[in-house]
Amino acid sequence: MTLTRYGPSAWLLRFADRADEAAFAQARHWVAALERRPPPDLAEAVPAFTTVLLRFAGPAPAESVVCDWLNAADTAEDADALTGRRHELPVRYTGTDLERIARHAGLSVPEVIERHATATYRVHCLGFAPGFPYLGGLDPKLHTPRLASPRPRVAPGSVAIGGEHAGIYTVASPGGWNLLGVTAATLFDPQAASVESMFRLRAGDTVRFQAVTEFPPVPATPSNPPPDRAPLRPRLRLLATGLGVSLQDLGRPGFGRFGVPPGGAMDPLAAAVANRLLDNPATAAVLELCLQGQRLEVLTDGWLAVAGSAAPRNRRPGSAFRVRAGEVLEFAPGTAGVWTYVALPGGFAGDAILGSRSANPRAGLGRTGTIGDGFAAADDHSPDVPSAVAGRHVAPDESMAEPDRPLRIWRGPQWDSFSAASRDRLFSGEWTVSSQCDRVGYRLNGPALGADPDQIISEPVLPGSIQVPAGGQPIVTMPDGPTIGGYPKLALVDPADLPRLAQARSGQRLRFRLAE
Repeated sequence: MTLTRYGPSAWLLRFADRADEAAFAQARHWVAALERRPPPDLAEAVPAFTTVLLRFAGPAPAESVVCDWLNAADTAEDADALTGRRHELPVRYTGTDLERIARHAGLSVPEVIERHATATYRVHCLGFAPGFPYLGGLDPKLHTPRLASPRPRVAPGSVAIGGEHAGIYTVASPGGWNLLGVTAATLFDPQAASVESMFRLRAGDTVRFQAVTEFPPVPATPSNPPPDRAPLRPRLRLLATGLGVSLQDLGRPGFGRFGVPPGGAMDPLAAAVANRLLDNPATAAVLELCLQGQRLEVLTDGWLAVAGSAAPRNRRPGSAFRVRAGEVLEFAPGTAGVWTYVALPGGFAGDAILGSRSANPRAGLGRTGTIGDGFAAADDHSPDVPSAVAGRHVAPDESMAEPDRPLRIWRGPQWDSFSAASRDRLFSGEWTVSSQCDRVGYRLNGPALGADPDQIISEPVLPGSIQVPAGGQPIVTMPDGPTIGGYPKLALVDPADLPRLAQARSGQRLRFRLAE
């Protein structure tokens, strides 16, 4: 058993070297022990195959403190910790990779289907995407390497295998697993009324697949219409989406064990500035705009605030100002940065899912803007500003951070798997932000880095992790990134500096330095 520091607020507990049934039992016993008597200030525990992430609400306690807790933890055999529900899922075996899987295994396609459908699988953990099950128990004959280049989009319900495991894609997403077929079973329902009903599978459950040619009809379930409530009067209307508009707040941390990323504003510092300018609480929802091209029509007189990369014409970032009904606010490209935040007195209204209004388009959570959308205030709130005051502003360095200062990083869980030369290149090299960047991850171009091995047993991933795939060009996990991954993590961008990386445009150059 080893304990590895993972940034300023987390430790990674590794308790096994193989992702087998014995490791699963150990993981469940550790999780049960954490639930019975958690260490002080533990924010969440995220289990994976051979590891458990311990993320704390503040600075992580000293290693000796965590070791004392581990030594005193009650991990006695607990049958309830291993008991799960049983599921049988119908599958149409029509996957595009069936023939290639058969050739790799030296089997016929019917033999592949039979071996896959007759096995009993254990849900080891949920990750990669909300509710995505990592299933142990795949027939060794079907162990198949992941694709060298992931597909840009895999449909939800796709049944797949990757390496030693089987899985089911729960949302439309990029993916590098081999596709066997599709199931009609819904494994993740973001509109469900409770966490319990949102995720169909849980760690410890067992799964059997049933080969079918057609899916059986799904019985109709009575719908529960939402309670009547008076419609809110919109304050803004979206006339043009530009490169993207979404509702964001501080995110939904604490659901990593279900595969739900924390999400939230890409630059929470700029979002906080916009809210502070209007005397909003820090938790108020804001509009997040990507780069440029957005147009907003003002529908009622009042106040707005903007912070981050850009501002409407004749305004400036980091300011609050009065607006009149009929005004149209056009967002041209700013001189620097990527993300802009628009705040409304009282915050923007929106349905909370898992305690947050933040949009995660890939997971189907929250609200993204489309042309014609109206946006209302969550409550009737007015900033405490004298009537003679036309606006407020903050100093520029409060709404946009310095772009040239090196980003602070922490050693990652696989730091020692990289050669000294690769670690030196991380600090001596100059890195360029690629054009392949979004809320999931930022790809960087620079000197090639390499770990031995170039893939690991999938384990928990924190936002800011500098992961290095086989090609050697690092990917930094961003707020909507996967909660579990199999690339080695060389380092972690300090959470206080991650917003500066988020505001780095394609082509911008970056450098790193150790935070410790």
